[in-house]
Amino acid sequence: MIEPFVPSESPQDPSRRSSGANSSILSIPDVAHLPEPQRETATARIVSALAAAGITTYFGLPGGPVMPVFDAVLRSPGVTLIESRHETHAVFEAMGYWRATGKVPAVVVTSGPGATNVVTGVVAAHLEGVPMLLICGDVAWAASGGRLLQSLGREGIGFEDMLKNVTRAVVRVALPRSAASQALGALRAATNPLNPGPALLIVPIEHGGAQVEVKQRYVEGVRMAVTSQVNDDIAIEVANMLATAQRPLVVVGAACRRYAGAVQRMIEQLRIPFVTTPQGKGIISEHHRFSLRNFGMASSWWARRYTAPGVDVALALGTDLDDVSVGPTPPIGPGGSLVHVDLDPTVFNRNFPTRLGINGDLNPFVERVRSLALELGISSRSAAQLHAEATQGSPFDCEGFRGDESPTLAPHRVIHDLEAAAGPDATYITDIGEHMLFALHYLTAHGPKSFSIHLGLGSMGSGICSAIGHAIGNPERRVVCICGDGGMQMSGSELLVAAKHKLPIVYAVFNDARYNMVYHGYKQQFENEAAWETPWVDFVGWARSMGMPGARIDRPGQITKELLDTLTAPRLPVVLDIRHDASVRIKGAGRVESLQQMSATPPRSAGSGSASTRSSQARSGPSAAHTKKRTPFPGL
Repeated sequence: MIEPFVPSESPQDPSRRSSGANSSILSIPDVAHLPEPQRETATARIVSALAAAGITTYFGLPGGPVMPVFDAVLRSPGVTLIESRHETHAVFEAMGYWRATGKVPAVVVTSGPGATNVVTGVVAAHLEGVPMLLICGDVAWAASGGRLLQSLGREGIGFEDMLKNVTRAVVRVALPRSAASQALGALRAATNPLNPGPALLIVPIEHGGAQVEVKQRYVEGVRMAVTSQVNDDIAIEVANMLATAQRPLVVVGAACRRYAGAVQRMIEQLRIPFVTTPQGKGIISEHHRFSLRNFGMASSWWARRYTAPGVDVALALGTDLDDVSVGPTPPIGPGGSLVHVDLDPTVFNRNFPTRLGINGDLNPFVERVRSLALELGISSRSAAQLHAEATQGSPFDCEGFRGDESPTLAPHRVIHDLEAAAGPDATYITDIGEHMLFALHYLTAHGPKSFSIHLGLGSMGSGICSAIGHAIGNPERRVVCICGDGGMQMSGSELLVAAKHKLPIVYAVFNDARYNMVYHGYKQQFENEAAWETPWVDFVGWARSMGMPGARIDRPGQITKELLDTLTAPRLPVVLDIRHDASVRIKGAGRVESLQQMSATPPRSAGSGSASTRSSQARSGPSAAHTKKRTPFPGL
């Protein structure tokens, strides 16, 4: 069951630390002697070696100690540099690029504040299992032991120790002649199919700029391959458990993104209703006949109706079932049985008791369950009827959101207008904030590339930057970023990067002049009201000051296809300053509710618990209107 995966060619998106491919073939350059030795810098050898292994796109910011790397990148044909405005933003852009293309990116930053600024992004990439190579310049290795400004070594910041828990490898170039092979070693660790993620390569300036004799060229050579086999007895048992359950459910997590077709075929064979976690939204179309739409935070009312009586058998695929993934929709009820499939066995029994934990790759498992179920005629006879009952009503908190003509613009109407204007083939990316709840709940995602959110760390600004990587990786798709005024104040400088590369991203800024999620969460949790307000920002004027088009939106129906086509015609990012009613919320959808749900005692399976859990190694009532409490914006 070997299915080759070449990072520079095959799209993939585990989106989490536990995700990984079922098999991987990574081309690592081998050695062959050239007839006449030449000389070049160590950083030039690093860049050419990485290019041979598939890394041709670099995101980052320059600075003194890392300039030898930047010089090598700029001089290398076929290699692209995306110059960001902040180091963590560079990582988020690289994450978006990887999600869009499956190609492994590099992020290049300088020492001192360049390195410390990158940490938040690296942690997010670690938690979402995004393979990338982080290259940090450093001050002279020969000066170690002295006090040198911006030193990353143990005599200075101690950067290697700082990142050792959130990277797959930490490598410091020891000698100029070994720089390329050490870079490839770090890349090998980053693309380990069983645990992909960021790896760190530190290049001291005197090693990076040193001339070395070239005695090697890079050719197709050493290959890594991981294969998986699935125990047929376990696959048949799982299929039968789902088929004979009174109320079965499949939970599709973010790690299923690369295997969307295989997961969908298994669901269709077994005829089982499914939900997607927030990070998994759209992996299988929400128009699918067995879809209950999204699960967890901002979950659909279909998912809430279906799970309310208690699921008796659930199959969770590639998700850690954390608070935002579960929220008001527990995957199992009291006495229910959870089958959990993941590459990371530490997720078993963590938040919910696991009856059967399958530690292995998703693709061979779901393919084998489907094929054996087809061969043996295994499928549910009752689940389709249960799905039909759960989906009789609207899945949305506000059933008539598409036609809401309230003069103070409702955020759910904004989502409809955006979707109608940009179309179903657009890629929708949401940043972190109250607006993301409306995107999760009201947007209809049609496939793996239609929706993206970075909830591994939940960092504001991640979506604003990731949209740039998506637009670079998939220039033929319209990219719409749904964000807030707070995130835009933090990360809006990255729109200059989008403008430089002529990326017509639509930035839909939900402008309410406050941290709206914080406002509502604080009020709900502590029964006290604090403003959490910021001065009103005219984002249209702000965009125009940087040479970008924009439009102010304060009434239903103003966002149209014609408006977006006109604004994006110059091939520049577009800013929509959307003055919406900040008092409107989705019932039971926020982070506070998710935390409260997960803080309660989870349902226990009969006879289950850590001691009795079986583990298998896979060897192989919505509101119809919204309330308005204040006029959310003044005239400008």
